[in-house]
Amino acid sequence: MSIWAIILFLLAVFYLFGAIFEFPIMFEGNPKTRFIMSKIGKKNLKILLVIFAVIFLVLANMLK
Repeated sequence: MSIWAIILFLLAVFYLFGAIFEFPIMFEGNPKTRFIMSKIGKKNLKILLVIFAVIFLVLANMLK
């Protein structure tokens, strides 16, 4: 398994856990995330995190 596949897989897992369990570092702890949340809302941000996680999982699977 290539290093890029491992990195993308770990990033996808981090995004999925962040969307499901709402870690403070994913939402309130990051100023950029607070800005995005004020523009698109928390629900849409969680959907965006899940979409990114799926994309990264597909890419990791293609690179393995």
